[in-house]
Parts: sequence; C-alpha cells; structure tokens
Amino acid sequence: MRIRVAGWWLVLVLGCARAQDVSQLSFMSGCWQGPGGTEEQWMRPLGGTLFGMARTVVNGKTVFWEFLQIKPQDGGLVLFVQHSRNPQGVVFRATRISETEAVFENPDHDFPQRILYRKQPGGGLLGRIDGQEKGKPKAVDFPFTRVKCD
Repeated sequence: MRIRVAGWWLVLVLGCARAQDVSQLSFMSGCWQGPGGTEEQWMRPLGGTLFGMARTVVNGKTVFWEFLQIKPQDGGLVLFVQHSRNPQGVVFRATRISETEAVFENPDHDFPQRILYRKQPGGGLLGRIDGQEKGKPKAVDFPFTRVKCD
C-alpha cells in the first residue's frame, strides 16, 4: 500500500511540475486580430517566460495598450498584466494550464478577476475576461483570428 501511495504522490508531483511549464502555452504564440481594432501578439515560449502585448486602435488612435508576461513564480505560473489603465500592473495566478487553455485568477482585483485564453477549432484563439463588476457578473470575449506578423 505504501508503494501505491508513493506512486500516486509521484504522479501528482510530476503533474504539478508539468503545469508550470510555459512551453504548454505555445498555442498562444503569434499575432492575433480581434474585435473593435484590438490586436494581440505573443512571443514564443522561451527561457521560462512568455511575453505578450496588445493594443486597441480606434479611428487611427491607440485607446488602450497592454503588456503581459507569463512566468513561474512561487511554485506556479503567474500572468503579470500592465496596461494603460493600470500601469503599475497586477498579478493573476494560474488555476488551469493545458496545451489548449490557460486560466489565471486574482479574486482581489476589481475587474476582471479571471483571464482565460483558449485554443479554438480552426486555429483561432479566444481571450476572455470575467468576474464581478460593481456586484454584477460581467464577461467580455475577444475572439482572435491568427494574422501574419508584420
């Protein structure tokens, strides 16, 4: 019985170690065009990190920008988000990582409390932010289409 328990413990430990590998998120790398003039670009996973940036351009003017970093921290992966409305940045902790999905959460953040990226059939990428805003549920989807990086 001890060997079986130790075996399950080893599987659990190896599973957790794998979940902290940013290379699983390679489905996010590339250039993406979204709704309302939003574009996002993610570098390929390298050196234990994944870097991204986004902007929304309306009528020829950048109305929103964002810098993103996914990296190992405190035994898990975190997403650090710095944007035009919060240049100090905020950290979201990974709650689910796979080769088709990444979910990051920060229950103490005003909005969003959750950020999700999911690989879509046909090669697209869904970005989603959700949570509570002023006591009401809110969600915003960003369906991205892969585009050529210029």
